[in-house]
Amino acid sequence: MSDVRKWYRLFIIMVCICLGGCGLFVKRIPAGQIPTATPAAEDRFIKVGEVNYHYAEYPGNGPDVLMVHGWSSSTYTWEKVAPELQKKGYHVWSLDMQGFGWTDKPKGAAYDPLSLMKGVKAWMDAVGLEKVIYVGNSLGGGVGIIMSVEHPEAIDRLVLIDAAIYPHKKPFIIALAGMPGGSIGGKMIFGRWMVSSTLKEVFYHADWVTDERIDAYYTRMRTEGALEAMIRIVKALDFKRLEPYTQRASQIKSKTLIIHGKNDRWVPIEDSYTLRRQIPDSVMAVIPDCGHVPQEEHPGITSGLILNFLDGTLKKDTLLPAVAQP
Repeated sequence: MSDVRKWYRLFIIMVCICLGGCGLFVKRIPAGQIPTATPAAEDRFIKVGEVNYHYAEYPGNGPDVLMVHGWSSSTYTWEKVAPELQKKGYHVWSLDMQGFGWTDKPKGAAYDPLSLMKGVKAWMDAVGLEKVIYVGNSLGGGVGIIMSVEHPEAIDRLVLIDAAIYPHKKPFIIALAGMPGGSIGGKMIFGRWMVSSTLKEVFYHADWVTDERIDAYYTRMRTEGALEAMIRIVKALDFKRLEPYTQRASQIKSKTLIIHGKNDRWVPIEDSYTLRRQIPDSVMAVIPDCGHVPQEEHPGITSGLILNFLDGTLKKDTLLPAVAQP
């Protein structure tokens, strides 16, 4: 990015601060509170070590499916997909990782992907999940790859959606949060406008980003310690340190579905093609006119792909036709 563009974006941010108010004075939501219940699910908390984890459970008599979100996201991201799997009999568990959603955000905690994976595995042990169908988007996909390498016994099948695991240029908002002074600066510029801007960047159809979706993200980011956690996570996102795991991706034995939004501006589609080449028993599906969060932008298509993969009818790489409606 040129210096002119950098200064222009910083100028826009300062204008937004003036118009939208300073994030330092945003009213925080105390830990352990859920202002809005998860539709069609049972919201639960469980203490694992010193962390109170939130998860949404969609009971079913079939195999266990664990869904894990990406950076700055939460269980909310699966609210349109999880019920579709539940209807087919799957027992779906949607987890807020440490530092996200309604889960605790402890100060001084480790937020690198390996530590997040260890937290997810500890939560699985706590609720009694021994082997799951793991579905992960973005950072959650990266966590799933690490778990598949470190704990192959815990993963039955693997679904990676725009998985973030390889080094690449960080999106502007993430790079900004990782700059020196990002902690104070992040609090100053934080506001609903920032959440809206970020969501419109990860969607291909920016006009599909509704007020309800913006508020869902914004409310969770107003929880106690959320901004500090987001910044610590950004500072810990050194994907070069994950090379020992990406180099072992060829050892993943689980059947794997790789989904990628063709128009993702955060994670290059080439990353998913690389995973497709590395993971032996894998198949890939590309969704046109779709950004970084297919489970939100095209939930029907995403849930359909997952179900077809699980029932064995999706057996070859697929480029789906364009869809012109939400």
